[in-house]
Amino acid sequence: MKQHNMYKIIILLVFSFGITAVKLQAQDSTAPATILALRYFLPANKLPYLEVSTKKKNGRKLEPVKAIPVNVYLGEVNETNLLGKTITGAEGLGRIIIPPSFKAVWDTTNSLHFLAVSEPVKGEEDMTADITIKKAILVIDTLSVEGVRTVTAILKEKSGSDWIPVKDIEMKLSIKRSLGNLTVGEAETYTADSTGLASAAFIKDSMPADKAGNIVLVASVEDNDDYGNLAVEKHVSWGKPVISTQNNFWHRSLWSTGNRAPFWLLIIALSIIGGVWGVIIYLITQIIKIKKLGKEPAGQKWDKKQINQSGTIPALN
Repeated sequence: MKQHNMYKIIILLVFSFGITAVKLQAQDSTAPATILALRYFLPANKLPYLEVSTKKKNGRKLEPVKAIPVNVYLGEVNETNLLGKTITGAEGLGRIIIPPSFKAVWDTTNSLHFLAVSEPVKGEEDMTADITIKKAILVIDTLSVEGVRTVTAILKEKSGSDWIPVKDIEMKLSIKRSLGNLTVGEAETYTADSTGLASAAFIKDSMPADKAGNIVLVASVEDNDDYGNLAVEKHVSWGKPVISTQNNFWHRSLWSTGNRAPFWLLIIALSIIGGVWGVIIYLITQIIKIKKLGKEPAGQKWDKKQINQSGTIPALN
């Protein structure tokens, strides 16, 4: 009876191991697929462009996939509608600027449909991604009422030949800085009201600026499903001018470069170095003298003839 139960346990274990192996093999055979995405950008004072990205899911993270050729079209897939070709880089990104040859189509439409198609690559399946963007422009302006400075922005959507303000749009109103934009007020984003106007009080009164006191205000819409990414800039003299001070870096000082060190510090350093080398040289000369003395006899050498003739040892000099 015990032997029969043991056989059952062995069969059950073998069956369990077989199921686990099949599951692991199935997981290995179904590698995660590469994801192709497409984004639209209309930066300030620049041509609009499209950004393609290729990523692959690894656990809970999305890792970039490089060297994927992608063609982007305006509308359907044909050579006439080809906007450009790109190959994703190390970060899995590629960029295509919309060429001027599409200006006629651009001006006559209210919305734009973009289609991205990847070319066949070994180990990768063909991928497609598309977005539909409504044509829009972003306008930034400023107000100053009773000493209170305000930044305003309006997003306008094209409708026929008119541009209509869009309400309930999240915007960022910020100051352009070298390490990242800084919001003009207390909130990170601002929502357009029923008239399409988003506004924020300017509270960064002491913001460092150029010599003329100019700073750059930025209004932006980021990753909107209908309008994509838009930005606009405006120069205003609301900053604190940078006062140029005399630069003493190249004068002789403790914080300057080595060849500009103070004379007294150079004298001390050279004296220490000279003293150390002097001691070393003195020790070497003494060692040489000691070696020479060790090779000489302790007293005067005696003449054997003198000892034999006189029978006495001559006096030492």
